[in-house]
Amino acid sequence: MVPRLTVVVVLGALLLAAPLRADEPPPEAILADLPFLDSDEVNRIYVDLAPEGKKRRLPILLDTGAVFSVFTPRAARAAGVHIRRAKAGPYRRATALGRDLLFYVDAERSDTGSRTGREYGLLGGNFLADYVLELDFHARRVRFLDPKRYEVPETVDAPGEAVIPLEMVSSRPGLTIELNGKATTVLLDTGAPDALVLSGKLARAAGIESAPLPGFGMAGVMGNVESEFAEVERMQIGPFGFEGVPAGVAPRGWHNLGFPGDSVLGYDVLAQFHVRIDYRRKRLWLHRDPEARMTLFGVDYDLYRKSGALLVPARQGFHVYAVLPGSRAEARGVRPWDFLATSESATHVVAGIMSGGALQVIRSVDEAPVEVVLEAGEGSSPAAAQPSAAPDGD
Repeated sequence: MVPRLTVVVVLGALLLAAPLRADEPPPEAILADLPFLDSDEVNRIYVDLAPEGKKRRLPILLDTGAVFSVFTPRAARAAGVHIRRAKAGPYRRATALGRDLLFYVDAERSDTGSRTGREYGLLGGNFLADYVLELDFHARRVRFLDPKRYEVPETVDAPGEAVIPLEMVSSRPGLTIELNGKATTVLLDTGAPDALVLSGKLARAAGIESAPLPGFGMAGVMGNVESEFAEVERMQIGPFGFEGVPAGVAPRGWHNLGFPGDSVLGYDVLAQFHVRIDYRRKRLWLHRDPEARMTLFGVDYDLYRKSGALLVPARQGFHVYAVLPGSRAEARGVRPWDFLATSESATHVVAGIMSGGALQVIRSVDEAPVEVVLEAGEGSSPAAAQPSAAPDGD
């Protein structure tokens, strides 16, 4: 029989040896648990903030990179907002969290549409900063946690977990990462669908070479931004290392849309983690998915390397966003913004590009969508080009 004191000592040693994990939030701390809404836009977190039982929905893009919540005119009208051009203060709508959302309507240039042609509502820091925000990319859910009942711990030492300090500027979270060994602070931006967006100054300081890529471009709320494509050799976020990270580079900056360094960490990187952002205590909890792989616009980046075609998923197939010089895709005659109509996966599409067989794409010819057959080898077959219906999701 083992003496009771010995049992206590053994149990104490086991407890001390157990890894320190972040606690699961208690039920009373969960103020709202919302699914990601389906969207034609890639790498976007839309949630419906409308109170339960309301007939009118309140779909909104969760954007940690936005200082304040804002709607474009058409999105505001769809939410039941009566727009007044002379209104100086914010509008408000009730939400599922029992708290009103205060937001502005961007009607400075027009009260009938947005300045870029894209209509949206952004959920910004003026609302998000009052919560611990949890993003479960694998389950595609967002939880708003009460900071009085749950907090991200100061430290953890469990495998695959880390707590990283945050900086807050105007209710926007930033964190320090390393790019090729150079430490820099970037904005944590769920509204950026890319992996990384870097200013030209930061890219040069980190020894990152970029170049224009046909078809590749970036845009912000102010419109298109001069952009180049790059691949970061090494990136470090706390204890988590990455290699071969695709990045957009804005040689002349990104219109101050990023943090002080004018650079952001976007969806493709964040989606590899289970994330909790504790705004009040300036802490970020990350739990890395061991099965996660680096993506670009939601597609496995290694597939891009194999074929040279940067693919963007659409409802009925894939758009070719850009084509890498000297790649198999370029040799096959694939062009930026060709459309590959298919219900198959990106892996299947890449296999088709890499194979020696004919490849069928939908291409804009004289501003009309046309089916074009790319023969085995280089180039296309004009004789095989036939009119085609434009794919949904354009």
